[in-house]
Amino acid sequence: MTYAVVASIFDIGFGLFHLMFWRLFGWPSTLASSGKINTAVTQTLNVMLTYCFFAYGAALFWLKTDENMGVLALAGAGFWLLRAVLQPVLFSARNRVSIVLAIAFLVGAALHATAGLAHP
Repeated sequence: MTYAVVASIFDIGFGLFHLMFWRLFGWPSTLASSGKINTAVTQTLNVMLTYCFFAYGAALFWLKTDENMGVLALAGAGFWLLRAVLQPVLFSARNRVSIVLAIAFLVGAALHATAGLAHP
């Protein structure tokens, strides 16, 4: 299994995780106190991000031998690195789940960077 395939599985896994947000966080009722617009924006952004995870994961999988896959994977490394940096800034760094997520984001960055740099 190539690094690109592993990175692809990682992205698709996060897409599946984001599909569970309605159940995990009790959406949309728990968002209601933020107002109708914020509730709609939050859910819309989550759907769009989920789509991006699936599309990006599929692209990495199907383009794993393409000469441009390295650039695609490195862009993914940047995405996951930025997400890891934002975790302690926007969420509590003292919460165990938050720490686990930050580590997962760093793993994602490493997977994508390895896929990008290992690609000929």
